[in-house]
Amino acid sequence: MLYLSDIEKKQNIKFPEEYKRLYQSGFKEFSNRLEIHVNNEVFSIHKFLSAAEINDILEEFYDFWGYDVVPIAETDYEDYICLYYRENAKSPSIIYWNYELALENSTEGITFLYSSMHEFITNIIKL
Repeated sequence: MLYLSDIEKKQNIKFPEEYKRLYQSGFKEFSNRLEIHVNNEVFSIHKFLSAAEINDILEEFYDFWGYDVVPIAETDYEDYICLYYRENAKSPSIIYWNYELALENSTEGITFLYSSMHEFITNIIKL
């Protein structure tokens, strides 16, 4: 079994405490479909990822992300909501990563959503 602590060691990161609490609770607080509304765009979260899924996705997309981007949720279009450690290793921001746009230009595939995990959690809309 893979744990978040395994990913922290492998990626040399620390998951935000708020995320760890949600993960340990099985995201029960967010059991329904979820949406994020940012700048007239709507992102639908299909599911939050397990540690094993995070690890598999990190391996698949390492060439795009390196160690600075860690997926935490999958959207309806098989894109990802990610923790973004490039600008602040201690307090990652939250981004939306669009696979199709990233194929053409890795930076165009990134849409900034929130500056912190706390901001992300408080802005999720439960449907």
